[in-house]
Amino acid sequence: MKIDTTIAALADPTRRELLRRLAEHPIRAGALAHGFAISRPAIVKHTHILKRAGLINVRKSGRERFYELAPRGRSAIKELIVELEELSRFWDTALEAFKRHVEKKGDQK
Repeated sequence: MKIDTTIAALADPTRRELLRRLAEHPIRAGALAHGFAISRPAIVKHTHILKRAGLINVRKSGRERFYELAPRGRSAIKELIVELEELSRFWDTALEAFKRHVEKKGDQK
């Protein structure tokens, strides 16, 4: 799964709350939408984004839809964390080099 898709899915607080709810156990669609200040169709749009990112699965049982965390979702988030840690190391190195450059320029004056 692409890291950009995972970041986009996790960027929204509503989607993060949906994931927190699903961390406990699979939930029926109606129960998952309960308590949000947005419409049920808006919740469905959020679940589509989470599903596309590979973070949740949807299964049907008769007329009911059940949402659950996707087993692959954990590895997608771990990949994101690794990528962000690499980016953090890059910035640490770049900023340290910039600091040395500025200090060197200050010593030359």
